[in-house]
Amino acid sequence: MSYTPGHAAASPYPMTHARILWDRLTGTVSATSEAEGFEAELADTVETNSWWKPETVPASWRIEYGVSRLIDSIGIAAHNLGTAGSHARIEYKSPNAHGNLLLHSQEIQLWPVLLRAELVPTLAPDGSMDARWLVEDETDGAHLTGIDFQAVEGRMYTFSIYVKPNANGRRLRMSMEGAAYPDQAIVNVGGDGAIASAAGAAATSSVAVGDTGWFRVSMSAEAQATGFAGIRLLIRGPNSELSYPGTGEAIGLFGAQAEWRLGPSPYVRSASSPASSNWRAVSDEWLLPSDDSAILHLFDPVETDGIRVSVSEPARIGVIGTGRALPMPRMGYTDLGMIDLSRTATLTSHVSEGGQLMGRFIQRAGLSGSFEWQNLPEDWYRQAFDPFARAARTEPFFIAARPEGYPTDCAYAWVDDPILPARQGVRNFASVGFTATGHADAAA
Repeated sequence: MSYTPGHAAASPYPMTHARILWDRLTGTVSATSEAEGFEAELADTVETNSWWKPETVPASWRIEYGVSRLIDSIGIAAHNLGTAGSHARIEYKSPNAHGNLLLHSQEIQLWPVLLRAELVPTLAPDGSMDARWLVEDETDGAHLTGIDFQAVEGRMYTFSIYVKPNANGRRLRMSMEGAAYPDQAIVNVGGDGAIASAAGAAATSSVAVGDTGWFRVSMSAEAQATGFAGIRLLIRGPNSELSYPGTGEAIGLFGAQAEWRLGPSPYVRSASSPASSNWRAVSDEWLLPSDDSAILHLFDPVETDGIRVSVSEPARIGVIGTGRALPMPRMGYTDLGMIDLSRTATLTSHVSEGGQLMGRFIQRAGLSGSFEWQNLPEDWYRQAFDPFARAARTEPFFIAARPEGYPTDCAYAWVDDPILPARQGVRNFASVGFTATGHADAAA
């Protein structure tokens, strides 16, 4: 039997199985901003004592491979994204540009239409305060906001926006109307963020943005005439009415996009003019680290010649690795150490001559975990795992024991002894195990 090393999201093994990113790709590294002594190249090493840090933000670190490569994971370690309060966006380079026909896609307060409502800042899915609550006022009538773009007859357009639904009986009505859509295309978004109903739309979608409570909702419809297409976002009343006296209920809005295509592409922010980009987000989510522990971000495989990491705050990052993650064909479970909780430390206490404790300090901190798998087909081990075992003699790696259930059970780690397999004496099965030391700072 022949085994092909699988990929993080495309392999036949579920995300309850461990993933190991070890075969880091090389390329040309650059950044849009670098502080003195914190150049981009310093994040393209295995060392954790040097970092890339931007001088101005937002900023991006990028690696370009020169040829197209298949990528499904990125590891980030020795960073302070959590401490700095920075979000991170992972994007890949595409040969085809995509864009946003709307103006001020993230500054909804600048949109020309706002009736019987006010816009109040709130936390966005990217961790910023750029989102807005669309809050109905007490006037009897329709409560809405909107913006227009120029459409051409016969072209398919898609409108998308991040929505935080209302759980108190209000629903969002999205419509494409105006001269380009004399017969309106309408989508109603339910209180659970799902599409409740639609009319005149060729396609609709609603995708949850992690566990943020936000959804990216989209609708596609063909323009019936050339002219302005009006995007209108209206709050429906407690009985689904379009016009009613408001009571202060609200729906969250963020990151609107209109584009000439069927279905939404990754969000591109626009300002005072339409925007386009060859960089596409690997998903609709942003990384919002709550601490500074290692990250192994797994996503659907993409063919690309470049990856970039964009940050919103001047955080530092010591190690960035990209490539294909090795998925383990066996779950392991009790044989996998909880490396994120297995802290090691060298402690120092200062005690006075009189025996009084004057202070305690962590002199050195880290992580340590044991990993073991059994019933691995020997053919698979030789083809897929042994290249990792050879590389691990000199190279660190990212390991996530159970990405689906415990995404924080992850480390940037290395081994102090060679990884050796053993035949089990049953069929052609082999077992393998190793103890890894992981990087962590004193606050971990």
